[in-house]
Amino acid sequence: MPYEPLKISTEKPVLSWADHDLGSAEIQMAKNVASLPFVYKHVALMPDVHLGKGALVGSVIATEDAVIPAAVGVDIGCFTGDTLVPLVDGKSYPIQQLAKEKKSVYIYACTETGRIVASEAIARKTRKNAPLIKIILDNGEEIKCTPDHQFMLRDGSYLEACNLQPGTSLMPFYSKQDKDGYTLIQQNYSGRWQKVTEIIANSGVNQKGANLIQTNTIKSTKMLHNHRKYEHGYNHKVVEVIRLYVTEDVYCLTVPEYANFALSAGVFVHNCGMAAIKTPYKADQLEGKLKQIRSEIEATIPVGFEQNKEADKTVTNWQNWRNFKDLHKGVQKLESKALKQMGSLGGGNHFIEVCLDTEEQIWLMLHSGSRHIGNKLAQCHIGTAKELAKLANLSLPDPDLAYFVAGTDEFAAYWRDLQWAQNYARFNRDVMMKRFKQIIDKHLAGGKPTQPLLSVNCHHNYAEKELHFGKELYVTRKGAVRAREEDYGIIPGSMGAKSYIVKGKGNHDSYCSCAHGAGRLMSRNKAKKQFTLDDLIEQTKGVECRKDRGVLDEIPGAYKPIEKVINQQSDLVEIVATLKQVLCVKG
Repeated sequence: MPYEPLKISTEKPVLSWADHDLGSAEIQMAKNVASLPFVYKHVALMPDVHLGKGALVGSVIATEDAVIPAAVGVDIGCFTGDTLVPLVDGKSYPIQQLAKEKKSVYIYACTETGRIVASEAIARKTRKNAPLIKIILDNGEEIKCTPDHQFMLRDGSYLEACNLQPGTSLMPFYSKQDKDGYTLIQQNYSGRWQKVTEIIANSGVNQKGANLIQTNTIKSTKMLHNHRKYEHGYNHKVVEVIRLYVTEDVYCLTVPEYANFALSAGVFVHNCGMAAIKTPYKADQLEGKLKQIRSEIEATIPVGFEQNKEADKTVTNWQNWRNFKDLHKGVQKLESKALKQMGSLGGGNHFIEVCLDTEEQIWLMLHSGSRHIGNKLAQCHIGTAKELAKLANLSLPDPDLAYFVAGTDEFAAYWRDLQWAQNYARFNRDVMMKRFKQIIDKHLAGGKPTQPLLSVNCHHNYAEKELHFGKELYVTRKGAVRAREEDYGIIPGSMGAKSYIVKGKGNHDSYCSCAHGAGRLMSRNKAKKQFTLDDLIEQTKGVECRKDRGVLDEIPGAYKPIEKVINQQSDLVEIVATLKQVLCVKG
């Protein structure tokens, strides 16, 4: 459905994709935001819009040279067209060429254990005239990309390009040729050199994939340089990060199974991509197992105010902990708590779900964020913004719309801490999804690991610097998901309702955004007063979940019908899969 402008008098218009009239409080909140002098062009409201703090939940706000901390609830970047990507046919190709051909290709990806595998991927153009930075590696290679693209670190975690520092150690991709001219790849987990043909065979590539690869062309026409440290002194470390004062069209690969790929420069990077994965399992494999699976999830992943008793190695190895000392002084006593909360769900509307699509395929889905540390960082900076507003005698329509101006120390400190919190949120989901998947693999495959058929990971409360209408802006999506052309996203319904995997259409009127869920129809207190335990049991029939008064405020009746929300954004996204929950774990 196309948007409709709200009939209000403000400096900047408000475009709404909602199918209902906004209440007086909601209209006032929209007017408050649209009246701010640094808001660009217009404010966009998604179909699930409802009251929030300072700004409506479900609003997308583009601003020039300012950002509002209370309106923020990351983005994955891309590479210039000349960036070389090695394929398993033994040759390297410019990513722009791969995008123009619009065909599936087989690339090198790295698993969580450091094993290099062959995986199917598709290249595409992702942004026009994007801002760029240049990463210089110790092997002399240079990589031009957007500042937000995530690079895989040596421990398997990710860090955005703009946050890389000289000396940062990246996950290496070592390649050479044997005496017969065949390509060999060094496995990072073992150090063993392995023929590409063996890697392909061990990656479970089907016959269609084998035909795509055309193994008779594995002999390389150009030898890939071998960057082994003991031969050349290289160790795939960052030497320098340089801001470039130019813009270019940029490209990326979608790698559904592993969410990363190798560059010919010799490193691994994240692919363009709440969290959800499509598994190879079918519905009948869950027969009689849901209660036991739910019990094990609740025993393995802390929910509500609970946290892990001890942080495991995956968590302690996250390289962003080294930057904790640079965060706001108000959170410096929370490092131990943040460590133990990494890999925990939280409460409220956060959830872990097993779902079925219309083909009876099993999906795993979870919704969580940056836990207490993210909330505390936000409170600290919102407090600072309010203090500055008072000192400057700013006349704001709402104190929660206090803002930071670009170029100030306060803005820089907030932006640094925001990026850290967003990275924490993403890694928190990764840790939980890994544990969640291990439980499912245990019950449905005897513990044998399986590869996802599709992976989706998207933020829905965040701010990022983006290019829209030919201008570089700060885009805040408060309860909204980025939906550029071909972006995958997740729009979940309430427990017991449907959820949707979607693909963006790149609608610039919405700043390439879509809804992040059904949106609340009533407050938590009102839901507790209006509904009974019997209502909860009836509305969650067929779902293995809690059915007690502790989750009554999350009853499906407290949310808008998800089908209506989806129908209101046909110009923003297309549906990839329709899911129905069969198991739900709430905080």
